[in-house]
Amino acid sequence: MFSKQDYQKGALSVYYAMMLAVMIPLIFTMMEGARVNAMKMRMECAVDLAMDSALAEYNRELFKQYDLLFIDTAYDKGRGSLDNTIAHMEDYLSYNLETDKEVIFIGDHSDLLGLRSDDIEFTRVSRATDGGGEVFRYMVLSYMLEKYGLAYIEDAKDLAGVSETSGLFSGDIEEEEAEAQQELDDYEFEVPQVDDGNGGKMDDPDWEEPEKEDPAANVNQIRNTGILGLVCSDEISQQSIDPQKYAMQRDLVAGDGMCEGWDERKGTDYELMFNEYIMDKCGNYRSPKEGSLLRYETEYIISGKDNDVDNLKAVVHRLLLIRGTANSIYFFTDVELMSEAATLASSLAALSATPELEPIYKALIIAAWIYAESMNDLKEIMGGGRVPLLKKTGEWKLSIENALGLTAGDIEGSKGEVRDTADTGLDYGQYLRLLLFVTSKEDRVGRLMNVVEMDLRKAGYENFKLDECIAAATVQFTFHSTYGYDFFMERSFGYE
Repeated sequence: MFSKQDYQKGALSVYYAMMLAVMIPLIFTMMEGARVNAMKMRMECAVDLAMDSALAEYNRELFKQYDLLFIDTAYDKGRGSLDNTIAHMEDYLSYNLETDKEVIFIGDHSDLLGLRSDDIEFTRVSRATDGGGEVFRYMVLSYMLEKYGLAYIEDAKDLAGVSETSGLFSGDIEEEEAEAQQELDDYEFEVPQVDDGNGGKMDDPDWEEPEKEDPAANVNQIRNTGILGLVCSDEISQQSIDPQKYAMQRDLVAGDGMCEGWDERKGTDYELMFNEYIMDKCGNYRSPKEGSLLRYETEYIISGKDNDVDNLKAVVHRLLLIRGTANSIYFFTDVELMSEAATLASSLAALSATPELEPIYKALIIAAWIYAESMNDLKEIMGGGRVPLLKKTGEWKLSIENALGLTAGDIEGSKGEVRDTADTGLDYGQYLRLLLFVTSKEDRVGRLMNVVEMDLRKAGYENFKLDECIAAATVQFTFHSTYGYDFFMERSFGYE
């Protein structure tokens, strides 16, 4: 017979057996849940590390020269491809997922998660050249805003405002001087009439056409002389490029454009900020950049020619026009200068007994005087001096005698001299800012991308292409576990 105590022991055994039947599956379920959660956590960490590692592989030379962060998918090994970036990310994922690649092993080296990267696919990519360089421009502005802020461009805003309200880009002093000269050359005197003896009129056979004075003869000589040889005292670079090799003319690999959440950063402030970046990173005639392919990079961005000579010539010519317009604005407000021009015109008309030419002489004298003053200003600027954008009383340099007597030899002969330059006014760099301001955004962005490619190839990255550089991407990851699980994950990463 069983005792009461034996019955109690048997009841406990049945209870424990029944509890174990419930607890064991629960424990294994909890263990499996812990495994799944551990897998998810490990995948999250591995993906974050892989993306951070990919971002850390930015092109070092691009950052060194231009402070721009881009993943160069060529990795210095020839042609760029997203497959290269995928391979790098797979390697990082493998290192963080597979225990046999870790320094510290778990137990008997077994893997309790069994995770492997199954597939990586880029679903969205922001390439530097997308949108005509909008991604590239965004990264440039991000750098400038981070380093300086919009307050940095206050002086540039003031300069741009003055140039716009003054209409400095609307005049052409060369054309005005040439037209005034042409009017004098084309003027035909009226031949006096005399009786022909038959009650009619005929040209006076004894009349001799008066000789015209030419007050602008010396200035015309200057105008017909090569401008660079006159105003540039330093040796002029002869470097040239093949534009078909660079981003603006090349067929580009297309990406998906700007990332969601990136603003387009429109407006004058951002354009001026971009221009300041150009002035900060690119060389010019007064300050060439070491190791650059084109010595005058800023002039190239403004003019777009394929060689330094033509780019510098185009910039110098445009500066002459700016100075011509600015000097014209001042000249017609200066009563003394206007009076001197009128007096000389009257004297020339009287000496040549051609009073009808007085207004033509006056127009020509004024145009030639302004042109000569503008050439003198240009020589100052190209020599490293400063010239006020809009002159005031006392800042006009050339007298009427010096202006009309100025020759190409006089200008050329001043090469190497220490010039008496003003402490105030704009230097060559500030005048370049004016020209950048009126250069289209598309040209500035596209040509700067060309310059970046030139400089990096010159630095040893022979196959560097900006359309193979990415700033941001969206990536889909697929994982498989040897314990029978498959996972899918989508993440975005990029530089801000």
